[in-house]
Amino acid sequence: MSTPLPASPIVAVMGHIDHGKSTLLDYIRKSNVVDGEAGGITQHLSAYEITIPHQGTERHITFVDTPGHAAFTGMRERGARVADIAILVVSAEDGVKAQTIEALHTIREAQIPYIVAINKIDRPEANIERTKQMLAEHEVLVEGYGGTIPWVAISAKVGTGVPELLDTIILVADLEGMSTDPKAPTSGIVIESALDPKRGIAATIVIKSGTLTRGQFVVAGKAITTTRIMENFLGKTLSEAGPGTPVKLIGFDEAPDVGTTIKDKNKKRDAEDYVEELG
Repeated sequence: MSTPLPASPIVAVMGHIDHGKSTLLDYIRKSNVVDGEAGGITQHLSAYEITIPHQGTERHITFVDTPGHAAFTGMRERGARVADIAILVVSAEDGVKAQTIEALHTIREAQIPYIVAINKIDRPEANIERTKQMLAEHEVLVEGYGGTIPWVAISAKVGTGVPELLDTIILVADLEGMSTDPKAPTSGIVIESALDPKRGIAATIVIKSGTLTRGQFVVAGKAITTTRIMENFLGKTLSEAGPGTPVKLIGFDEAPDVGTTIKDKNKKRDAEDYVEELG
């Protein structure tokens, strides 16, 4: 029997399109990806992984980018279900907006814990207390304001409060008792798929449990691929990917649907039989 390990939480960043969600994701990536590699990433990535020091150990966090526009509500809902924890980004200037409430509904439906990040505190019109009051009007009661929901004041633009936000993510994961088992059966969720003009159909998958290793076959709905070409978010080849890891698999025979759960199989025949059983 394998011993579960502390989780490497998967985090969806959500909120109004203009409240700094993308700025926060960019700041975290550029500040925490080693050796300046972040600057070398040219493609749009829907997920990336960082390592942070926490109480004398190294912990991993994976961030999933969920589109903020109202037209992408379905994608955003899947993003929240992929995630273990959500961050609700709210501007200290503008407070709660329609998309903030929409994101909040999605988080509540997904039944995952969340942290409020009150952003743009560097702006002259910022008003943290008014923002907390607006949140309270929508039954979001943060710590110190009559409730228990963790919150952090940040400036995604200059990085104020971001280290505290990362620490809070780990604290929430640990308080919720989140754990992972690299030896459990492998499962993961497709968060994007696209045709790579040079290499074929590719999909980005976040591993939720177990470990995906080179030489296996992966089934996502009716789509099948091998793990022969398995890359991390920097485009580097992986021989295995454990819980919480975002991984790009290349060579699917058809494009898997976003939100599909993957299964791993040891043989191609097993993968084909599984798809046949699905009808």
